[in-house]
Amino acid sequence: MTTNKTADSPNERSFLAINPRLVAVDGPLFGQTFYLDEPFVSIGRLVSNDICLDDIFVSRVHCVIRTEDGQYVIEDLNSANGTYVNGERVNAGALNEGCLIQIGASRFLFELLDPEELVSLGPNLVAAEHGSSLLNDLRSA
Repeated sequence: MTTNKTADSPNERSFLAINPRLVAVDGPLFGQTFYLDEPFVSIGRLVSNDICLDDIFVSRVHCVIRTEDGQYVIEDLNSANGTYVNGERVNAGALNEGCLIQIGASRFLFELLDPEELVSLGPNLVAAEHGSSLLNDLRSA
């Protein structure tokens, strides 16, 4: 998994744009991008996690994101404070384009599509596909 990767060539930019990723939109990692280029990504307070969150409300090994039959799934690992997707606490659930994941004080945007594809779809189509408007979720924060 690569964090804060910069793309120097057009080919590299294309690869990074289509690689599923988490974009930190709130919390101590704000602005960082985490590419989900491994079949299993752990998130928690311990530095041994793929994504380490220095937050007392995050368990040592809080949750994982894994691929399952071509779908990305997030699974809470019996954390004390829970894992939330689009405002709902989940034990396990599929991730779709635009899902907003909250772990402790951190929020991440799950992205599958190239940003240019999102623009061509338009915000209303993306919101209709996923049952919530990400823009409204971010504005209400």
